[in-house]
Amino acid sequence: MATPAKVRKRTPSFRIEFSGDDEKRKEILDTMQKIKNELTRRENKNFGNIQTLEYLFELFNQTQSGEGNGNDSSNNRSWSTYVTAKKSSMKQKIFLCAEKSLEKIIETVDAHARSCTGQLKIKKITTRGHVVMTNLKCENLQQTHNIKWSSSPYLPNKEYLVNSRVNHGLICSGMLPSHYNRFVDGAGIGKIGKAKRENFLKSYKKFLQDECKESMSTAILEEVASYEDEKLGEVDIMTDARHGWRKNAKDSTIVALGDKTHKVISCQHITKSDDRVTQRHEKIGTKKIYEDLQSNDVSVGVHDRNLSVNKFIRDETDATNQNDTWHCIKSLKVRLQKAASGPAYLEGKTWSFQLSDKVEPIATHIHWSIRNCNGDITTLRSSIDNIVEHYKDNHSSCHSTSRCKEPKYEISRIVITDPKAEKLLKDILRNSTIYKYPGDYILAKDTFYVESFNNVVNVYQDKRISFSDSQYNARSNLSVCHWNENVDRSFTSVWNPPNNRHPRSRLGKKCYKKLTSGTIFGKDIQKSFLRNVNNLVRY
Repeated sequence: MATPAKVRKRTPSFRIEFSGDDEKRKEILDTMQKIKNELTRRENKNFGNIQTLEYLFELFNQTQSGEGNGNDSSNNRSWSTYVTAKKSSMKQKIFLCAEKSLEKIIETVDAHARSCTGQLKIKKITTRGHVVMTNLKCENLQQTHNIKWSSSPYLPNKEYLVNSRVNHGLICSGMLPSHYNRFVDGAGIGKIGKAKRENFLKSYKKFLQDECKESMSTAILEEVASYEDEKLGEVDIMTDARHGWRKNAKDSTIVALGDKTHKVISCQHITKSDDRVTQRHEKIGTKKIYEDLQSNDVSVGVHDRNLSVNKFIRDETDATNQNDTWHCIKSLKVRLQKAASGPAYLEGKTWSFQLSDKVEPIATHIHWSIRNCNGDITTLRSSIDNIVEHYKDNHSSCHSTSRCKEPKYEISRIVITDPKAEKLLKDILRNSTIYKYPGDYILAKDTFYVESFNNVVNVYQDKRISFSDSQYNARSNLSVCHWNENVDRSFTSVWNPPNNRHPRSRLGKKCYKKLTSGTIFGKDIQKSFLRNVNNLVRY
């Protein structure tokens, strides 16, 4: 049996009859349609016959009561601001507008509507960077009104606040000019010219430098305060050099971090005007760092084994020279890897199968030896020498806390029985830097944080780009401020993801809280700039 069709529910309706002929009927309907079209366009929503009549009746009532401006509090009509983008309007001008400028144009239009019946029309739009200036003109035949409006307030130096804020964000974010140009061209939101950006940087770099110095001064005080009474007034530092290019760089940044707080306490910019040989830049920068920290005695200086820096610290300062342990053990692992594998015809000559499973364990053993030698050179060398005996399954000289001292211990690695393998391993260990110069490693210092700082600098200074001195200095200052603001920030949790490259890792990864991304130091820089602008205009 067929399902009966659903009865359509029609909207309730009524009819109104007027006396008149067809010509009058056509005239009224045409007028009604024009009013509906105009209301639909103005209110941006559809108007039917009943809505149109209600609007006309309401307008008449307001006119009779002297409230023709339509501001009656009892007016419940919805003022729609929804605008549909059409194909013809896709290329319309887009700009940035400040809150106060928006409030100002609303006040101006409202005041004009109270005193004039003409409707304001946009006659001209002029772009100034990301700001627009407009000329508004009313269509009153009796009296013409011209209103000029800009989408940004003016600073005391007659510059636009919006463009100043964009320039500030462009500089503090480290965005490259080429990236900025491509972004604004693609978005079509206007563009600040190259000359304007360069002039802004010239006036802004002083405040970047001041903020950087303030950040480093605070970091020094925090570093000094983190030591015990016996080292009061002294600091331990870690230094490193970063070259501006991949090869034969014009610029080099030599930085010093505090050993406790890991914040930058000194940063030196060395160029070829200081020395034409790039390889000597690290020594020159390190000298300047020690001169800069002269008021705070440097107790221990750590770096990644630059021999000229080693000599300078030993001969010209009272600090204890120490080298990074990671770099020396890394080079040792390279030599061990070559001795652990190779072609078959060289087995027993340059490599041995009995060393194939000992690269990582030996590196771990040396790390442990450095951290447990108690600052004694003899103890460190003895511990390294004992590596060979340990893998020969002779544990008489092993540390009392080692697992191999347990009664039921069984060695898990291949036991060394071949004299050639023993000689290969012994030669590699005794020819290593850490065995020859153990005094440079006995305090178990590293430069891990300096290497991390260099990675942060890459955000602001791309090594593929040659920056001018002013740009390079500005970006160095931003790197220091960014690092000091975010280093060792708090974290929410620690997790241990499986890592095939480092299967024995147990430290885990920290889930750090979000970077501030310059929200603190950036605001301080902008406040200093605006304060200076106000002072210049005042005086």
